[in-house]
Formats: sequence, structure tokens, C-alpha cells
Amino acid sequence: MLGLRSVMERIRNKIFSVEEANGLIPTLEKALAELTVLGREITTLRRELEVLSAIESAGASGSNPDVRALREKEHAYSARLERYRQSLTEVSHHGCIIRDLELGLVDFYTMSRGQVVCLCWRRGEERIGHWHPIDEGFSGRRPLEELA
Repeated sequence: MLGLRSVMERIRNKIFSVEEANGLIPTLEKALAELTVLGREITTLRRELEVLSAIESAGASGSNPDVRALREKEHAYSARLERYRQSLTEVSHHGCIIRDLELGLVDFYTMSRGQVVCLCWRRGEERIGHWHPIDEGFSGRRPLEELA
């Protein structure tokens, strides 16, 4: 079993109080909404790039409207991908961990009875209401009242 020090060295994330984690929820709601939209846009652009790249590969000239569209889509794709990375970095700087972007699952490390555990939040929840051991995921969520 890992000692507390080695666990802390491994995770290198902030230890939150419930109040601190709850204070981040508005920021996370906004960030996750943006990441969801950007993720969809990136997926759509990637598909369009695949189609347009095939046209260019077939020998279309640079003056072809599809080739011009390809360049515009490449620029849009790069810009959205960069914003996606920035947004993920901004979230990570808060010290919490996005576990599942599509479901909006976020964990916050906290201490309970001398052990590191995770406060567990899901997008749409108004506050932290659950926790789980670090070696269990969402399926191991337990009511926050059991943490004390």
C-alpha cells in the first residue's frame, strides 16, 4: 500500500475542502460547456478536413474553391484545437481532475481520516454531494455525509 507522501507526490494536485470545491463549480460549469462545444466543433471540422483533403490529394489546384475551403477549415481547426487545449490547461491549474468530459465528471482530492479520497461532482449538480476512494470511480460514489 502506498504511503500518504507517495500518494501526494504521485497526484501532485491540490487538496480541497468541500467549500473550495463548491466554489469552483461555476467556473467548471462554464469551462465544461465551452469544452463540450469546442469538442463537437473539432470533430466536425476534422471530418470536413478528411473530405477536403481527399479533393486536394486528387490534384485540385490552389485556386479550386474546395482547396481554399480546406485552408480555411485547417485554420479554424487549429484555432479551436488551441482554445480546447488552453481551456483544459486552465481547468487543470485549479487542481481538479476532469474524469469524463462528456459526462462532466470532475474529482477533487481531499483528506478524510488521514487518507486521500475524491470529492466527486457531475456537471449540473449544484454542489458537491458525493465522494469516492481514489481507486474507485463514479460507480463507487457515496453520499458526502458518509465522509465525515
